[in-house]
Amino acid sequence: MKSDNEVNILLVDDQPKNLLALEAILAGSGRNLIKAHSGPEALRCLLRDDFALILMDVLMPGMDGFETAALIRERDRSSHTPIIFLTAAGMSETYMFKGYSVGAVDYLFKPIEPEVLRSKVTVFVDLFKKTQEIKRQSEQLRDFEQREHERQLAEAQQRWEAERRQLEVHTARSIQQKLFPAAAPALAGFDIFGMSHPAEDMGGDYFDYLPLPAESCAIAIGDVCGHGMGPALPMATTRAHLHVLALRSTDMGEILALANRALAADVGDGRFVTLLLGRLDCAARSFVYASAGHHPGFVLGPSGDVRKVLRSTGVPLGIEPDSLFPAAPEIVLDAGDLVLLLTDGLAETTAPDGQPFGMERALEVVLANQLKPARAIVQSLYEAVRAFAKHQPQLDDITAIVIKLERTL
Repeated sequence: MKSDNEVNILLVDDQPKNLLALEAILAGSGRNLIKAHSGPEALRCLLRDDFALILMDVLMPGMDGFETAALIRERDRSSHTPIIFLTAAGMSETYMFKGYSVGAVDYLFKPIEPEVLRSKVTVFVDLFKKTQEIKRQSEQLRDFEQREHERQLAEAQQRWEAERRQLEVHTARSIQQKLFPAAAPALAGFDIFGMSHPAEDMGGDYFDYLPLPAESCAIAIGDVCGHGMGPALPMATTRAHLHVLALRSTDMGEILALANRALAADVGDGRFVTLLLGRLDCAARSFVYASAGHHPGFVLGPSGDVRKVLRSTGVPLGIEPDSLFPAAPEIVLDAGDLVLLLTDGLAETTAPDGQPFGMERALEVVLANQLKPARAIVQSLYEAVRAFAKHQPQLDDITAIVIKLERTL
């Protein structure tokens, strides 16, 4: 059996005794000697195997060595295989030239000198091995270059995809940021400020101010389940519905019912929206709201006491199209009162040990900063939450609105 480091040598002669003599001379490690007794048999061997060298008799019956060599050269697989002719001494130059013309690389004359034969065979075997090694290295280089090319293409594709996504996210975020109000409404006697911090490039939280007749304003704060790119579209859809519906009605419950009917058909995919919508009446100094499953808000007195918890009055939007959202009783605001509206991301933020920030801490932060402007209170809340979380990655959107009533009316 041929080992991996052996090379094939083809011995072609019609005389068995000559083949045995050649085999005896060339026997040794690294050479796999294959014998053929005729030109046709040699051609069949070349169909099966590749050879480092062919040693072939010239004078053979039926198909001589010259004819066989010519056919060997016509086949791509053996077109460059070295052929050494074995022949009797005294061959004419014309006869020898015929051999060279059909591809012979050398002649050896009988009787064969063993050392001469072995030295010539060694030269061609070594040359074949070097050629095979160069071929192997070339194939490895081509494989490496192909893999490197494919790797570079894959990296370029990944960079392109990342840049495209970054551009899309940047564009979408820019659009979403424009959906938030640029500034709070200027209502006499009120200081209002809201801010939203998304957990990712895009957020599912929403807050807004919608102008209403008679010196009043609707204030909305909402949360689409989830965060990131997915909830951003339902958030934008919710905003669009509210802006249209606020032109037709000042009833907070009616606006939520109509928005819910539209969202139940639009949102789908198991998503829903929690939303608190309140009407702030500047002249009456009152606040009336309806809440679709939203996180409770709070009305705090001048001393920080909780005057009212703004609990939900209905299920989240987008679940049942025929749901109703009755408005809670009107709340008359006194001088120094503060209304806090927020999403659950603030209270549910956790410390590294898993402890939630909670509403008790949130209210303590508000109380500690109650004399400051609304903007400062909202910023203090966010800073306190991030410090509590040790500035770990934010897991949910955080949104808050503070409405302050002047202490002297």
